This record gives sequence, structure tokens and C-alpha cells, in this order.
Amino acid sequence: MLIDLLNGLALFFYWTWFIWPFVFVFSLVYSIASFVKDDRASSIPVFIAGFSLLVMLSPMISLTE
Repeated sequence: MLIDLLNGLALFFYWTWFIWPFVFVFSLVYSIASFVKDDRASSIPVFIAGFSLLVMLSPMISLTE
């Protein structure tokens, strides 16, 4: 079941590969900057960075199966 989900994410990544590095970098930088400025910053950009990292790594994981 998890491998099927990763295969689906890998296919999604193949169609949208040019977006995810920018999403990862900008959301990670934004989250770090907001946590430095404010102690009560939102953690949503961290989850967006984590999801985009998952999408970028899913083709490598799905190729091992």
C-alpha cells in the first residue's frame, strides 16, 4: 500500500518535476525566517517543505521496488 502511494507520487513528480525544488527551498527558507523573527510562527511552511521533499524523493524510493 505504501509502495503504491509512493509510485503515485513518483508519477506526479515526473509530470511536475520543475516546481518541487522551488517549493521546497522557498518554503524552508520562509519557515526558518519566520521562526527566527517570531516565536509563535506557523509550522505550515515546514509541513509544505516536508511534503515537497517527500515528492522529490518518491521516484528514488519507487525505483528500488
